[in-house]
Formats: sequence, structure tokens, C-alpha cells
Amino acid sequence: MRCGEGRGTRFWRRRLLRLVIAFAAALAVPAGTAVASKWTVRQLPPPQIEGVSKPDRVALYSVSCPSESLCVATGALDTIAFSQTPTGGADSWHVVHPAYDEPKQSCLEEEGVPAASCSFPRGAIDAVSCAGENLCVAVGYEGSVLTSTDPAGGAKSWSVSDVNTPGSGTHLTAVSCVSTSLCVAVSGGNGAAAGRILTSSDPASGQWQAAQLSGAPDLRGVSCATPTLCVAVAKGSRIFVSSDPSGGAPAWRERPSPTPRDLQAASCVPSLLCVAGDEGGNLLTAADPLGAPFAATNTASSILITGITCPTTTRCVAVDNNADVLTSTDPTGGPSAWTFENLVPFVAEDVDYGQFVKNALFGASCASTSLCALVGADSRIFTATDPFAAPTSPATSKPGKRTRLRPRTHLVFAEHFWKSGATRHRHFKARFRFYSRDGARAFLCKPDRHRWRRCHSPLRYWVPVGRHTLRVRAIGVTGLRGPIARVRFEVTRARRS
Repeated sequence: MRCGEGRGTRFWRRRLLRLVIAFAAALAVPAGTAVASKWTVRQLPPPQIEGVSKPDRVALYSVSCPSESLCVATGALDTIAFSQTPTGGADSWHVVHPAYDEPKQSCLEEEGVPAASCSFPRGAIDAVSCAGENLCVAVGYEGSVLTSTDPAGGAKSWSVSDVNTPGSGTHLTAVSCVSTSLCVAVSGGNGAAAGRILTSSDPASGQWQAAQLSGAPDLRGVSCATPTLCVAVAKGSRIFVSSDPSGGAPAWRERPSPTPRDLQAASCVPSLLCVAGDEGGNLLTAADPLGAPFAATNTASSILITGITCPTTTRCVAVDNNADVLTSTDPTGGPSAWTFENLVPFVAEDVDYGQFVKNALFGASCASTSLCALVGADSRIFTATDPFAAPTSPATSKPGKRTRLRPRTHLVFAEHFWKSGATRHRHFKARFRFYSRDGARAFLCKPDRHRWRRCHSPLRYWVPVGRHTLRVRAIGVTGLRGPIARVRFEVTRARRS
């Protein structure tokens, strides 16, 4: 018993403590209970690679659905997947690899690789756009353009052309086909390979003309609503618009961006709306991109928006690289107009530090308001026939309540212990309580130099005499980790009386 502290004082101290703990626990309760998602998923089988007994599933980077009876997806290892019944199972999707008349330039540049082995499909097909069921165009980072007038006809239905210029590569990152007589592709990367706008009035012929934008911006996305409206986005928060995309570099002008972050994806529809996304989860919208500035909306996402599709001016879907789906029936209506749902929770052990997290989504396409398809890592393909129905996940089940994807943690006192303690022995039991107001599903703790481990409140553990630090962070409903909360405390040797 502390000196001068009576039983009545201890009683009210304990009662106050119980009230604080009860209040903290109430704040930490997730807002609602998750139910089955409206999105269904299937996974394509891993590719058959000679000499590899257990190959990994490839990442799918882009998808285009010109109608409800055809979707085409592209990805790593020159993968093209198509389905004439997109909502069917994995067996309704067929995978082909295009044939190359010439070995790929990047393959020949690799030391120790014989030219004969370069004929095997390799590399990545970064983007695909279908003007209709009779024309799809795909582009690759190695400068390849793949065109098909029969996208469901198998590998031989795809013709391959190379748009690299002598002495310089062209790293194609995105493509948009507004019709069979106009396709626009853009290039990214660094140096002279970046900042190119490629256009074709006859994409099936493989003939393209190139224009170089000043400053060689690292272009990452392009979308053309009509032959007189195209928007391209780039790293460094740059936005370019054109009313004459085939008119050369002077026909493209830069528009101010409301965000300083890199831009990755864009989608425009004729009547009129353009939406772009940045690496901070912000969505940029403009009802008149040629004249009015874009406005930024901070959505529930907090990371890179990788794909956007808008079938109409009142329906948009966006995805990010944490398998989050954002949908809206009023894209310009501000944050409250966008709903949020996570499809694949983040798992720290699944991070491939050389590439990406294994739950990432990279592409989205809506054939109509009643069919949307999403593609991403591990050959996942999601579809929904009612994509704009409001999800009932914990993140959106209570109107007006915002749940952070990276929830904050609050540390509170526990059992008369906070930042100091004394012991007559070698060790002392530290005691802490913590909670999150942001709907955290779990917590991680790191006492001193130990590893991060799952933990729960109250936390009690033994520490030796000396100075210590406890770090705690919450895990959000999608698996993302919140900022670290820390408390420093000291345990001293008690004097013997």
C-alpha cells in the first residue's frame, strides 16, 4: 500500500480504472460484422515453364472488357488470358502466349542468353485496351505492341510489332483504344524512352506514329473518352490533356494537379468525366479536363491507386495495390460518395520485396454497370455483376464513420503502472493497456529490441532494471499496419527499508 493512501482512495482509483478500460474497449470494437463480398474470385493455374517444377502464378497487370461476353487480361511472362463468359470459373478463362517472329530485344541484350532461347515468351504485357470484340491492343514495357482482331482466337490471332526506335527503347506502360480507328499508347521509365505518345489510326496494321513530350515525363496511364479527348498521367503528379491526340507533342498540354504524388491510372468517359488516382489513395476528378482543373478526393484508400474504370459518368471503380476496391455512383461527390471494400487481406509474409505485395490489384474494367472485372497478383481475377451495390464490410457499415486503413494506437495506464517502477528483485512486471478508435482487427507489440509479435491488451511482461521502450501498432481491417505508438519507461532498484 502506498504511503498515505487509504482503502477508500484505492476503491475509487480502481473504479476509475475500470471505467477507463471499459471506455477504451468500447472504442476499439469494429463497426459492424463483415459479410460475403459481391466480388467472386478465381485464380488461373501457374504457367508451365521448362525446368521449373513448381512455378509461381503470374501477376495480371491489366484487363479490358469490351462487352459482357468478352474480357481480356494481360500480365507477366507475356500472358494473355481471355474469357467469353467472364463470370465463370477458372476453367472459363484461357491463357495463351503470343508468337514472336523476332527474338525480343531485351532478351538478346542479356549476357549468356543464346538467341535460340529468346523465342520463348518472356517479359510483361503491361496494358490492354479493347475497342470492341473485334479489336484489342496490348503493349509491353519492352516496346512490343500486340494486336488482335479476334481476341478469343488463341495465340496465333495476335500479331506482334516493335515500336522501338534505333538506338533507343520505348517502354510502353498504358494504352487506350477509343475506336478501331484510334488507339493511343504512352511510354514511361527514365531517359529518352519516356514521355512518348504513340497513336495509330489503323491499329490492326501495326503502324504507329510517335511524339515526344518535353521533359520526357514518366507516363503511367492514358485514357481517351473520344477522338477529341485524351488524358495521360505520369509520375511527379503530372497530367496531360489533348483534344487532338494524333497532332504531335504540341497538341498535348499539361494541366495543374491538385496532388504532389505520383499518378498511375486514369479513366475517361464521353459525357463527360475523367478520373485519375495517385499513390496516396486520392482520386482526381474533372468534369471538363480540357478547361477546368482536377479536384482531389481523399478516399478510404491510403496507398497507390493502380487501376480505374468508369462505365458511365455516375459509375466508377478504382483498385489499389492492397486489394482494395473503391466504388462510387457519384464520382465527383467527395469522400462520402466512395465506398470501400478489401478483397484480399494484407499478409506481411507475402511481401515480395523485389516486386510487390501478393494481394495487390493492378487493373479494372467494366463492360457495363452490371459487369466489372479486376485483376492482380497471383493470377487473381475478380468479377461482379452488381459492382455498385454498397459493400457491408466493417469499413463502411456505419454511414459517416470513417475507419482508417492504417489505424492509430493509444497507450493508456494499467494497474498503477505507467512510466516508472521499482523492484527489489532482478525483474519487474511491466503492465500496459492499449486500444484503437479506428476499427483495428489486431495489434503488434515490440518490447525493446525484441521482434514484433501479435499481442492483446492488457499486456504484461517481465523486464530487468533499466530503461525500456514499448512499441505498439494496430493492424487495420485490410491488414495494413498503422503508425507506431511508443512509451518509454524506467525500472529502478527499490531501496530496502
